[in-house]
Amino acid sequence: MIIKEATKKDLPSIMGLIRSERGDGRKISYSQFLVAKDKNEIIGCIRIKELKNCLELGSLVVIPKYRNKGIGSRLIKNILIKDKRRPIYLLCFIKMAKFYSKSGFSEISVNSIPKIFRDEYLLVKGKLKKNNKKIIAMIIS
Repeated sequence: MIIKEATKKDLPSIMGLIRSERGDGRKISYSQFLVAKDKNEIIGCIRIKELKNCLELGSLVVIPKYRNKGIGSRLIKNILIKDKRRPIYLLCFIKMAKFYSKSGFSEISVNSIPKIFRDEYLLVKGKLKKNNKKIIAMIIS
């Protein structure tokens, strides 16, 4: 398994992964992504998306048969090495907070995040309200 920068030809597979998890498919550019590949199959992806005045880690997806093997953690580690800008924010389900905290992220109050990211939070929270799922904001500095 290798982790590498995505190429333009990886984009259809990346979009498929994101759609499979009902992830954020807005403002996608292959240059934002790292991909995990096993042989020639893309088995995971992650990106850092630039918002107006902040950075968001997102679109972390690993296909089910490869989960719980450390691939997600390796994707996070590699993208944080590649992109040294900080702070980086993320939104996640409460149950995933422990996973992200292992990579150095910590929970942050919604009142303390940039307005553009708070707008993202409210958008996602609104979409999840009917499913009764709760999300939190996290940061790495």
